[in-house]
Amino acid sequence: MKSRPQLGALAAVGDVDGRDGVLSARRNYLRDVVRPLCRLRVFLTASVLAAGAACLPLETPAWPEPLELEPALADARAQSEDEALVRAQPVCVLNTLDSAGELGHSLAVRHRRDGEFLWVSYFAYWSNERPWGDEPLILSLAIDAVYSHFLFSLPGLQHVLYGPGDIEGVTVVYRVRDGRLEIVEGHADDGHHHAVRLGPEELAGKDHQTLLLTSWWSHQLGGRGAARVAETPNVTSRCFVGPALVPLTAETAARFRLGTREQPLRARSAWL
Repeated sequence: MKSRPQLGALAAVGDVDGRDGVLSARRNYLRDVVRPLCRLRVFLTASVLAAGAACLPLETPAWPEPLELEPALADARAQSEDEALVRAQPVCVLNTLDSAGELGHSLAVRHRRDGEFLWVSYFAYWSNERPWGDEPLILSLAIDAVYSHFLFSLPGLQHVLYGPGDIEGVTVVYRVRDGRLEIVEGHADDGHHHAVRLGPEELAGKDHQTLLLTSWWSHQLGGRGAARVAETPNVTSRCFVGPALVPLTAETAARFRLGTREQPLRARSAWL
């Protein structure tokens, strides 16, 4: 009497196994069909990226050099009042990290007047952006092999997506007082591309300098405490004043794919 329920149970299990067997066969079939397609997709994607990178020029365009002003233009009276104020304001870029890339010899500048305030935006150029200095070795290798330099030789995704070099931006709001610029606040990005506001106590250096700080391999200029770390060891600094503050032209914006104020593409904090 006990054997029949066991046989019934076995029969039920056998039915389930049969259905499962069919489903398993179909699943295995689909897997065998899809897997090569997925591999092909990955291969094609990598090939397209490699081909696109290979078609890009290995040499990046030249960032503007400091202006060679003619004697008439070198005289502040021959410039607009605001332009003279902007060029007379020394700006120093500080770096607490031994990051890759060479900082350009000039800052591209745009400015606009708002009553007693002068909004001055600075674009800083680095020759490249590579993750050495503040990332684990394996992660640095992975980023560098794809993002910075595809297969360590061709232009990487950074070049494909954003354009040549690495360009970061900051906007400093000044108050015009007694023929000089007084720092009110600054706007920049941090290492996570989050917008940050910087106070005058963080930006103002000795001799009325404007201090901009980066502490990341990706060179964003939203580092805090520039005035505090300016005199500490292991901080590199490059200052720009006069001819080294060059006007941002439409040609430079197009060449480096910077965008416009209405549609910023790079260095968004410099388009405020």
